[in-house]
Formats: sequence, C-alpha cells, structure tokens
Amino acid sequence: MRKYSFLFSGTWIGWFLMCVVAAIVCAFLAQWQMSRNDYLVVENDKIENNYDAPALSPAEGLPLFEDYDESQTWQPVTLEGQYLPQDTTLVRNRPQDGRVGYEVLVPFRADDGRTVVINRGWIPTGDGANGLPGVVPQPPSGEVTATVRLRPGEDAVDRGAPEGQIASINLEQFNERLDYPIATGGYGLLASEDPPAAERPAAPAKPEINYGPHLSYSLQWYAFAFLVFVAFGYAARQHVRNEEWDRAYSAEVQRKLAQYYDAEGNYTGDVDEELIIRELQMADDMPAHLKSLYRPKKNRRTNAVTNEDEEDALLDALESQRRS
Repeated sequence: MRKYSFLFSGTWIGWFLMCVVAAIVCAFLAQWQMSRNDYLVVENDKIENNYDAPALSPAEGLPLFEDYDESQTWQPVTLEGQYLPQDTTLVRNRPQDGRVGYEVLVPFRADDGRTVVINRGWIPTGDGANGLPGVVPQPPSGEVTATVRLRPGEDAVDRGAPEGQIASINLEQFNERLDYPIATGGYGLLASEDPPAAERPAAPAKPEINYGPHLSYSLQWYAFAFLVFVAFGYAARQHVRNEEWDRAYSAEVQRKLAQYYDAEGNYTGDVDEELIIRELQMADDMPAHLKSLYRPKKNRRTNAVTNEDEEDALLDALESQRRS
C-alpha cells in the first residue's frame, strides 16, 4: 500500500473531495428525477382507477368539491340541479389540439342548495381581431342531471383578464366574483348531461398514461455518482503505473549508459548520451513506419551490427521523424 501513499497528499485529497461533491450532486439529481417519477406513478394510478369508475351519487360526491380528496381526482360524480348561465366565465389561453382558446366555466346549483363549478369544455378563439370567441355555447336550462369528473382547483397566476374572463381556475378568486358562495376545493369536468345542450364545447380527450423518462434519468444519475469514484480509482491506478514506468525507464537509461563507462566511471563510448535517452523515448512514441528505419542494418563485411550502425540508424530515424 506504500505505492498509494500519494492519496494522502493535499492534491489527491482535494480531488477526492471534488468527487464527493460531484457524487452528492448526482445523487440529489437522481432523487429529484425519482420524485418526478413517483408523482407520475400516483397520477397515472388515479387515471387508471378513477376515470372510468362508476359515478358517485350527489350525496357522496358533493362533499368532495368542498373537502377535496386528491385520491379521488378524475372520479365521476352525478349532480342534479340547474346551471346558472348568467355567471358563465371563460378561462383564457387554454390550448387544445394545437390551437389556443378558452375553457367555459358555469356554476351549477345542486338540488340541496350547494353550488359547484362545472368546466363544460373548450372553445376556440374567434376570427375577429380581438381574439374573443365568436359564440359561447349555452348550457341546457331547467333541471339537469350532469356527470362530471373531479378536478382540483388551480393556483392563482399574476395575470389580468378582461371582464368575464379569468387567467386560471382559481376557485377562491372565482368565488369573489359571485354574489353567492361556491365550493372552492375542486370543480367538475363535464362528461355528460341530460338533457343535452343543443351545442356544447369540445370535451377534452382522456389523459394519457405516461411515465416519461424520469426513472431512467434517475438511474443514470446514480450511475454517474458511482462512476465518479471509478474514475478517481482509475486515475490513482494510472498514477501508480506511470511512476512504475518512470522508475523502469530511469533504470533502463542507466543500464544503457553504463555500457559506455569503465569501472572507474570514465566515459569510453563515442555516442552522445542524449541520443541514448532519445532512443529509449522513441521506442515508446515513434510511429510504426519510423521504427522500421530505426532498426540498424548489419555490416555487409562482418554480417554484424556495430555501435556505428546503431548510431547511424538512430540518426536516420531522428531525421525522418523531424521531417515528418
């Protein structure tokens, strides 16, 4: 373990701390993506369990509009009573099928006296320059039996709206516009009504079951948190290998130079020490087509490789590498 003692140096401790910070950030992002996935799982379960469930009776369903239960979102509820069309209000900037329009809100007074808001559907903007809808379909008059799906109210938005319009389905703000109280916990999205109106706004499509990429993103961020330390370990291992190579390289240089010194340490060769060092460097980084030039040719007369041949081959290789 002594060869890894460098890990306790200030530089490597700093790198390790950076890896820890990076891993914490990755883990945080993974948890955030997982929370998004968990939210979609819950929302999709509501659609699967509630959207096509049998409708609740007025006695069972009406309390949910005031004391809203998130688990009952999309649950059908049957209401009996009358629309109050004089207080029809449009929710502006609502997209559907690639177009922008309005959603039509109409208060509905149930037979027991309680009033809830029903979203009757979507209408497009008109052809006029002001962008207002041309015609707002009217609800049926008299006693009506309406089946609606429970939806939670929306947050208020900091945008104004013309008279008769609102920027979001914020039931508290809607309640302030009226002379009578309405349920402010949730509203109903119209599914059907009896008797039917002569014309009604476009009904929204059934929401899709979609889990998105959040689970896979979460797993990727967890993998990144792990790979940060894998990269740190790989860098430490490469550092050890580089030090081992440096020591081996230094020993090879010393061995190569030793043959040109006598026992007293006097230099006896006629080859420049820098050429010998460069020879060892070229053995590692010389391109393949130049390494073939470096191989010394045998002397034609003696059929042996001499020191002069090695020097000539090395100089030829160095000159070829310089030109390339």
